Amino acid sequence: MAGKYRNLYYNLNKYVFSILPDTLYHNILGWIMHKRFRVKYHWMNIKQPKTFSEKLQWLKKNGPRELKTRLADKYEVREWVKEKIGKEYLVDLLPLSKDGEKAITKIEDIDFDQLPNEFVLKLTKGSGFNIICNNKDKLDITKTKKTLADWLKINNYYLSREPQYKGENKIICEKMLEYNITDYKFFCFNGQPTFVELYIDRFGCHRKVFYDMDWQKVGFTTANDSMEGTAIKPKEFDEMVSVAKELSKGWTFVRVDLYVHDGKVYFGEMTFHPAGGYTPITPREWEYKLGEKILL
Repeated sequence: MAGKYRNLYYNLNKYVFSILPDTLYHNILGWIMHKRFRVKYHWMNIKQPKTFSEKLQWLKKNGPRELKTRLADKYEVREWVKEKIGKEYLVDLLPLSKDGEKAITKIEDIDFDQLPNEFVLKLTKGSGFNIICNNKDKLDITKTKKTLADWLKINNYYLSREPQYKGENKIICEKMLEYNITDYKFFCFNGQPTFVELYIDRFGCHRKVFYDMDWQKVGFTTANDSMEGTAIKPKEFDEMVSVAKELSKGWTFVRVDLYVHDGKVYFGEMTFHPAGGYTPITPREWEYKLGEKILL
């Protein structure tokens, strides 16, 4: 969700929906998301959760909040990943300021002159706050600064009531691995990678497929996306599964996002409530099948 629609959605959440109790709030946002993707909505029972979406809402209020906050921050998580699996899995960060700072909170501190021709700017909290630059000569720096400034004003907690997104947001700059790189999103239940989500032709005829750990397609999707098409199993798949397993240890549910570039596996992020837990799971029966795998 981008531009004016994200702003409208954010303002509704912060200034109107903020007065609502959790159950009503989460169901309104769930209804909006299902309406967007033209999927029939079913009321969530968060007090006695059974479905995947219901249990994700329950988990927002429960669990080790302090650690979750650290791991949901794209800058803070790096030290934890380094300790768990090694720094070789981290994408290089580029200095943003003349002083060599790699995480900043002020737009005026960004020194675009020292950045390479290709790079990726990201906010450390939230989803979708990325600027991918594959040719700095064509980058509208004034527009980029304004976009980043607008993003920094957003408190991501108000987009889905995910407590790990409270607090100050920062800007980081990652080295560009490759444009339109494939990310492998591992759905991990109780420390076990179980399904991997990946996009096919994201900027063309967009499709989304899920595979199990035997690289067999499974019969569900999210956001009512097409399940058509297949993907070649990467030769680094076993290593990715091992990495996802190590990083998901101790978590009831977490999605571990990974990349592959030039034969190397890289860490992307940890996501505890994909799409805030509101995205439709289709067919509906998979809401329950996935929910059964989350042991509260």
